[in-house]
Amino acid sequence: PKGIAFCKSMNGGYTFGKEKILTETPGAWDFAVKGLMRCNGFAIAGVDLSDGPNRGTIYVNWADKRNGDPDIFIMSSKDGGETWTQPLRVNDDPKSNGKEQFFTWMAVDPVDGAVNIVFYDRRDTEGVKTGLTMARSIDGGKTFVNHKINQEPFASQNDAFFGDYIGIDAYGGRVVAMYMHFVDTRKLAISAAISNFKPGTQKGGAEK
Repeated sequence: PKGIAFCKSMNGGYTFGKEKILTETPGAWDFAVKGLMRCNGFAIAGVDLSDGPNRGTIYVNWADKRNGDPDIFIMSSKDGGETWTQPLRVNDDPKSNGKEQFFTWMAVDPVDGAVNIVFYDRRDTEGVKTGLTMARSIDGGKTFVNHKINQEPFASQNDAFFGDYIGIDAYGGRVVAMYMHFVDTRKLAISAAISNFKPGTQKGGAEK
């Protein structure tokens, strides 16, 4: 109920300092999404390990309902977690449009420092139909370009567990998102969306 808490260790995880509340997250741990048995805005942290201008930046990515419907957000810190940017909305559809974005995951490319975020997305669908989007930032999380993943929208079922099964990794501009989707009312599949970007740019995109 307090929101997202950040806590830092300076000795390899043996002890941790005082926690800092980064932001409130309205409805983030448990919010309703049509056709899902349950949904949450679980937070993910990542660090820029590249040799680029944003090396050392810490990123935190999550979902919450501060705008009335679930959106994807990110915050960042350039000073080891002492100060943080304000939450930035990652999905670029109109705010408070009633469309749901949920179950997010993030990867920071250790070669070019690009921030890559994947999430389930209903901006172009109706009812319980669900698609996917991969959002990418090349300026240290200040702005994002949303790239639609070429997956036929699928319907979710209240009596079948949707599950928060989504992941992403990135290296040298190659970005691989993994996600689950329904192939019929009771059968799930795991698929991957592979994108090749010119490192440090938005040039490129999905291969399949």
